[in-house]
Amino acid sequence: MATLGLGDSVARLPGVGPKRVADFRRLGVETIEDLMMLWPRRHLDRTSLTPIYQLQVGTSQTVRGQVVQVHDRSRTSGQSYLTVRLSDGTGFLDLTFFHAAWLKRQLQTGTHLLVSGRVDQFRGRLTMTHPEYELLQADQQPRLGLIPVYPLAGDLKQRFVQDLQARVVPRWAPQTVDPLPPGIRQKESLEDRAWAIVHQHWPSSWEEREASRRRLVFDEFLRMSLAVLWLHQTDPQVGAVALTVDNPLLTRFLGELPFVLTPGQEAAWNEIRADLMRSVPMARLLQGDVGSGKTILAALAMLAAIGSGLQAALMAPTELLAEQHYLLFEQHFAALGVRVILVSGRSKRTEEREMLQSGLPLVAIGTQALLSDDVDFGRLGLVVVDEQHRFGVRQRAQLGDKGLYPHMLVMTATPIPRTLALTVYGDLQVSQIEGLPPGRQPIATVHLAMKDRRQAYLKVMEAVRQGRQAYVICPLVEGGEEGQGKAATLLADGMKQIPGWRIGLIHGKMSAMEKSRVMDEFRRGAIDVLVGTTILEVGVDVPNATVIVIEEADRFGLAQLHQLRGRVGRGSYPSICFLLADATTAQSEERIQAMVESQNGLELAERDLQIRGPGEVLGMRQHGVAGFQLANPLKDLAWLERARQTARQILAADRTLAQEENQGLRQWVVEALREALPGHVLH
Repeated sequence: MATLGLGDSVARLPGVGPKRVADFRRLGVETIEDLMMLWPRRHLDRTSLTPIYQLQVGTSQTVRGQVVQVHDRSRTSGQSYLTVRLSDGTGFLDLTFFHAAWLKRQLQTGTHLLVSGRVDQFRGRLTMTHPEYELLQADQQPRLGLIPVYPLAGDLKQRFVQDLQARVVPRWAPQTVDPLPPGIRQKESLEDRAWAIVHQHWPSSWEEREASRRRLVFDEFLRMSLAVLWLHQTDPQVGAVALTVDNPLLTRFLGELPFVLTPGQEAAWNEIRADLMRSVPMARLLQGDVGSGKTILAALAMLAAIGSGLQAALMAPTELLAEQHYLLFEQHFAALGVRVILVSGRSKRTEEREMLQSGLPLVAIGTQALLSDDVDFGRLGLVVVDEQHRFGVRQRAQLGDKGLYPHMLVMTATPIPRTLALTVYGDLQVSQIEGLPPGRQPIATVHLAMKDRRQAYLKVMEAVRQGRQAYVICPLVEGGEEGQGKAATLLADGMKQIPGWRIGLIHGKMSAMEKSRVMDEFRRGAIDVLVGTTILEVGVDVPNATVIVIEEADRFGLAQLHQLRGRVGRGSYPSICFLLADATTAQSEERIQAMVESQNGLELAERDLQIRGPGEVLGMRQHGVAGFQLANPLKDLAWLERARQTARQILAADRTLAQEENQGLRQWVVEALREALPGHVLH
């Protein structure tokens, strides 16, 4: 083992054969260094053993004993449970395990156990329910102290991983290079990284574990902050073109709008406007709840570019949404004489390429096809990225690799709490459109059990009779095994049997042309009820639609549900959203309840964070930089802000981390970016 290094495979460790290598790979562990970064999920407090006769009811304690009786019991309700009586010579302790008949094979009479859990009392007997337990040999000494509990996969056993980490961590942690310059460690009162690694696995006290966690959390935040800020850096020799914001084109457009901007839109536009007038490329995130009017601000920004003799591009995540934008902006800009072209996977590329290369002032709307190698802009002044949560830093970085430093406005209707916006978007300035345009009706939200779904469809019938339209959303496209979700195709076929209903179907497996045709028919009112999947989540604006039914709503995330609900309530008619679900987990119940209680997107985003945690909500890998293992942006916000401030100061003093003291940081950040953005040129 002495000749092995951090980058060597875990397969070279004694006791780790091919099967265990495969199981570790499922946990993301390939190398010895990866194994050290497999942090414990928690620690068991086994700092001391307590004789059974000294156990205190209501406390959590640890006992060693021998199994003297095992009973497999079944209740009349059908609920099975196993009781195991433990003795240590000073008394008896009854252990209860529900739905665990399989444990009989392990917990046989004569087995020696180490158990930890809360002590209770039932009919005068001391009890523990579902305690943590460890099988011991008769002569085996129990491991005491704060015991790490690791995530497992396949056939990995907790004791094996603990023993392996006990050998690996103390031996290889000192080989790790500490990337933090000593000055930063001293300023932030942080421990050495090698010490922190060892004591995150094997702390002697809770205080040591917290000190080690503080150092490792700061590392995660600092690495993330440096990576994101590095990506947002612009070559100081390359500036953006300061736009003439108050040009005749934009002034005329504002004057001909059939409405005035809301105070929220006005405030956000003033922030965007100030950025566009500078020669430093704008980098601004525009957040606005569903229906808040972000599109109009995008139009104003694009007209600022066109009126300055430059080109503007709008990038959407799907062809369907790109086509929606194309139709909308073509209608908005036709009277102004502004050319709008659509760049997608199925559009004519030659003519568009020539127009873009010529530098002709125009608006190009498309998908990621805008980033293709054969698409070159002659004079790109502004990029608008819609539904930013669906794009990552990789796509934004590709524009920089083309040598383009346009102003950039990224928009999302998926609210991002401040903690996560700080994390993902680095130095993007954030504008928030407060409030909704006048006339927008609140959307009633009703949760129905699946057995009561007929009530929702009666409401759909009523809406159609009144000349309104409706959406029905299903989690799956085609039928699968029982319990796998309603199929949109089957549901649409069934609804077509209802006399007088004009039913449309849309899903991601259809061709772009088919989807475009169906959406056009729905927009024109030729379809009464549109059955679809989450492809309808964003960008669909039909003011006449007043009812949305979401089948098996518990299968959707909270942000998705909020976006889907936003497909109605876009006109002046009262609207309603039905959530059909038999919630089977506490999380799904919380999501449904949150939807019923709130229509505020930012509030729902915060609730989603509390329910699911930041890692799952953020989905960091889609943003191009690996996520957090120990850090929690909600719990550790103060450390996040300190790390970001430190990252800013480091890059302000050493833009490319070229100074000798920053070489560790540079290697650290470059490795993160290479993993996240393969092929990207690091400036």
